Amino acid sequence: MATVNKKQSTSSSNSGFVRGTMLLSGASLISRALGLIYLFPFQFMVGATGIMFYTYAYNYYAIMIGLATAGIPVAVSKFVAKYNALGEYDTSERLYRSGLKIMSLTGIVSFIALFLLAPYLAHRAIPGGDVNSDSYIDAVTMTIRGVSFALLLIPPMSMTRGYFQGHQSMGPTAISQILEQIVRIVFLLAGVSIAIYIFDADAAWAATIATFSAFIGAIGSVAILVYYFRKRAPGLQELRDSQTVQSPERPLTDLYKELLTYAIPIVMVGLSTPLYQVIDQNTMNAALQSIGYTLEAAGNATAYLIADSHKIVLIPVSVATGLSLSATPLLTASFTQGNMKKVKKQISQIYQLAFFVTIPAVVGMILLSQETFHVLFPKDQEAWVYLLSYAPSALFLALYSVTAAVLQGINRQYFTIIATLAGLVTKYLLNAPLIHLTGDGTGAGYATILGYLVATGLMFFRITQTVDFPFSSVLRRTSLITIISAIMGIGVALVKWGMVAFLPETTLASLAILIVGAGLGIVIFAGLAIWTGLAEAVLGRKFSMKRGRGNAAR
Repeated sequence: MATVNKKQSTSSSNSGFVRGTMLLSGASLISRALGLIYLFPFQFMVGATGIMFYTYAYNYYAIMIGLATAGIPVAVSKFVAKYNALGEYDTSERLYRSGLKIMSLTGIVSFIALFLLAPYLAHRAIPGGDVNSDSYIDAVTMTIRGVSFALLLIPPMSMTRGYFQGHQSMGPTAISQILEQIVRIVFLLAGVSIAIYIFDADAAWAATIATFSAFIGAIGSVAILVYYFRKRAPGLQELRDSQTVQSPERPLTDLYKELLTYAIPIVMVGLSTPLYQVIDQNTMNAALQSIGYTLEAAGNATAYLIADSHKIVLIPVSVATGLSLSATPLLTASFTQGNMKKVKKQISQIYQLAFFVTIPAVVGMILLSQETFHVLFPKDQEAWVYLLSYAPSALFLALYSVTAAVLQGINRQYFTIIATLAGLVTKYLLNAPLIHLTGDGTGAGYATILGYLVATGLMFFRITQTVDFPFSSVLRRTSLITIISAIMGIGVALVKWGMVAFLPETTLASLAILIVGAGLGIVIFAGLAIWTGLAEAVLGRKFSMKRGRGNAAR
């Protein structure tokens, strides 16, 4: 009977873990989707220049968030779960209470730092020598200060989310994430609309209202977390009162040392994207001006790359990493148990999932890049070449994120720091030369791809050293994914060219091409993946045409 109960408990625990993971992944995906959708009306109102001001401020804000929280909230969720499992509920409570004070303090310090450093950071992003330089510097300074207020709330808010997750309660985090995004976007669109259409505000003021919306969104998130904390306080108190073991005296300094061991690599991965973008915003303007661009044209090019194109690329990246990373806890368990055969199989599955989503997505984005920009950014149609050149980064960004997670799963997370720094140095050294070589801002996109390629390559090497992983098994299936994607691409290209020949050059025609092309691509890829057995091999038996039948993908 005890064995049965133990199995049932394990099954229930696993089921709860899967549900929690799915809930957080779904909330993250919804949050990202909302973060993309609002960009289109926002850019329509403020133009590429307003988007530039907004993006410059947000990239600095993202870096400050990473530094202020230092990855501790994520690590706290693991530690709360760990000490709860040991029956030391008061230890996890001490850790949360202490961490909340520290996160509140770092929030205040980071707010003051970003607010005061705003003029310096604006000067770093906007080179002098142009008639618009001073006004652009003032605008970026104002938008950075607008977003800095959110730092007062985000660190303690993140700490509380980690506390709930450590108690295996994912609902408060998921709901607060979505509510934060909804409140922020409603305030942003309403505030910017009123500022522009009623008070005739310029792009700088509109962008400042938009960045300040992060603070308003954080208020909504904090409110829902406080509600859940009060609602669950009696149950948490009962849990602490039920403690039957005497917790050993664990100095908080020792606990934080252990926390930082896990947190620093997490921070590095989280900071990589804003650091890549800060390199762009601090080098692209000067490099483009040196080849004849005005400051306005150079700033617009930066916005097309690091705001518009990057947001679109993040859609397949989010799906790929969400599917792949859901398997990393199982990888950690297998590695801890020393089951290397299972570890290799799980790593292979993680990479296959990433390739299965991103390769066809890259092909689709390349073929339909012009129509995508025409539909989403009708005032900036000519900028579609930035999405065309930047689309392949979806594959390398997804691989970077997945590979970093694999390293963490096999307890080699610190190598992520070395690899990420190597990628950032590559990006920085190649950015200006590639801009000069291409003659426009697309060179910066190629530098980003090469930076992620270097970082991922180094991490690949470390994985093979640790687990002797045979990448040939992944390459075989990736070859089939590539072939099917190429067939899909040919089909989409033929239909697109046929429609272009008969339809006028309008936004409505571009929308028709985009819908038909994307729909046809999904049908072709899904049909061939199921027919060849690729879908079954990567996603499971429920995607088999005929269960139990042998297939070409094996």
